[in-house]
Amino acid sequence: MYNFYNSSQEKTMSIIQYLFLLVAFYLFGSIPFGLIYSSMLGVDIRKVGSGNIGATNVSRQFGFFKGFVPVFIFDFLKGALPVIIVGKLGVNFMDKDLALIIAGFASALGHIFPIYLGFKGGKGVATFTGIYFLIAPMECTLCLIGFLIVLLIYRLFTYLKNREGREVENPFKVFFKKLQEGVWASSLTAAVLFPVTIFILEPQRRFLLALSILTMLIVIFSHRKNIKNAY
Repeated sequence: MYNFYNSSQEKTMSIIQYLFLLVAFYLFGSIPFGLIYSSMLGVDIRKVGSGNIGATNVSRQFGFFKGFVPVFIFDFLKGALPVIIVGKLGVNFMDKDLALIIAGFASALGHIFPIYLGFKGGKGVATFTGIYFLIAPMECTLCLIGFLIVLLIYRLFTYLKNREGREVENPFKVFFKKLQEGVWASSLTAAVLFPVTIFILEPQRRFLLALSILTMLIVIFSHRKNIKNAY
C-alpha cells in the first residue's frame, strides 16, 4: 500500500502548496475529455444521447472500443494522477488517506461540475475509480466484480427479452454495442458496495470509510435521472 507515497518527514508540501494543488486539480478535472474526443470525431456529445460528456454516453455514439475505452481511460487518469502527485510530494499535516482522497476529490468535482462547461459535466464514476484503485485496490477489485456481475445479468435479461418473437444479432455483438444500457445500474451497485467492503476489510481506515460513503452519495446523486427514469 502506498508504494508511491513519499514517507520523508523533511521534504513534504506545505498547506499552501497543497491548497494550490487542489485548485489545479479541480481545473484539470474540469477538462472535458469526452467532449474534446467526440468533437475530434465530428460530434458534439452534448447534443446526442443523454447529453452527458462521460464515457457511457460517448459509447452510445461511437461504440465500446472506439468510444467508451479511450474516454474512460482519460477520466480514470483524472482521479489517479492527483493521488500519485500528492503521494510523491507527501504531506505531514494530515492523515495520508485524507490527503490523497481530497486531492482526487478536487479533480472529481471538476469532472462533475466543470467550470469550463457551466458546471455541467460527467457523473464521476471513472474518476472516482481512478482515485480508489490506488488507495484501496482490493476493495475496488471486489466492486469491479460486483459491477460486472450486475452488468452481465442486466444484459442477459435484456437479450432474452429482445429474443422473444424475433431474430436477434449475435449476443456478443449486442453486448458490446449496447453495453451502456446497464452501466448506470452497475455503477450504482459498485458505489454502494465500496463502503461496505471498506467497513468489512479495513474498518480502521476511518477517513477512507467516511469518504467512501460520501462518494456513494455523490454517485447516486449524479445518477438521479437514471433512477427516476427506471421507476
